[in-house]
Amino acid sequence: MTKTLKHRIGFKKILAILTAAVICIALAACSKAPGNEPAKTDKPTDVPAATDAATQAPVVTDAHTEKPTDAPTAEPTEKPDPTANPYEGMPEPYFDLAFRKDEVYDALGNNDMEMEDGEVGEFTVNLDGKEVKVTGYRGTDDDDYMFILLDEYASDFPGFVEDGVTYEIFLQIDEIPAAGGGMLISNGNGGGTNMAIRGTQGQINFNVGSTAQDGTYPGSGYIYAQTNDASQGTKIEAGKLVHVLGMYDAVNGMVRLYYNGELASEGEFGTGNFNMAGTHSGKLGIGINASFQTERLANVTAFTIVKARVYRQALTAEEVAAVYQNCVKAVTPAE
Repeated sequence: MTKTLKHRIGFKKILAILTAAVICIALAACSKAPGNEPAKTDKPTDVPAATDAATQAPVVTDAHTEKPTDAPTAEPTEKPDPTANPYEGMPEPYFDLAFRKDEVYDALGNNDMEMEDGEVGEFTVNLDGKEVKVTGYRGTDDDDYMFILLDEYASDFPGFVEDGVTYEIFLQIDEIPAAGGGMLISNGNGGGTNMAIRGTQGQINFNVGSTAQDGTYPGSGYIYAQTNDASQGTKIEAGKLVHVLGMYDAVNGMVRLYYNGELASEGEFGTGNFNMAGTHSGKLGIGINASFQTERLANVTAFTIVKARVYRQALTAEEVAAVYQNCVKAVTPAE
């Protein structure tokens, strides 16, 4: 019996060993079972998440593409409109003196010009006690002057001024003339129109031919904006940039003179009609009388012209002030 008991105990040990072996084999098999493989696929599924982030990188490039498209659309709004009217807020002239390398021209293209010597360039002038640089025309010799060619009106200058005319000039003279003949814008000879420095004290005046005058002194065929006594009235200042504007208001029958934007003097044109007399109808002179060409500004003083304009109408007082301020702003240095 003892023998049988030992046999049974030995059999139990063997059975326990076999059971343990079976369990180990089963566990090993479970570790390789297909049901555990999704745990291995967890890592690959993380990879697409990374690749998704990579595919989202173009979103950053979209942000970059927005900047260049925004910049070009903003720039044109900051640039001036090339079709904008440069005379907006002011009357548009018929003639507007402009400068380019070695020559003068009409900025509006209405008129051809002739320049007899003189110099186009950059010059120093005095504006309100300050030296400023300007582009302009400089005349120093008696052959320095310009012509505006009015070919369209060569046979009918009275038609050119029948509703009124305005002459404007922005200039500096070096000294007060010691004699007459300081023509600014002119084509008069016993008639026509003249804006000039008169006498030896620098009187400025604007005169228009009138059939009510007999052509002998004191009128000499003209109606004057200022008194015909050249020692009286408003006088031009030498060594300073000044604005002179002469106007024939045919509608209201007035002749007016403005100096630096303000009315200097005016006179009634009266009952006569515009008188041509010996006037050269096809030209207006700048710095010269187109009809009496010995009368030249450079004969009596050196000068610098920054702007000259002709309007085929009479300007209002407000318009005169506006064109004067426009001239000043064009040469005032930025603060």
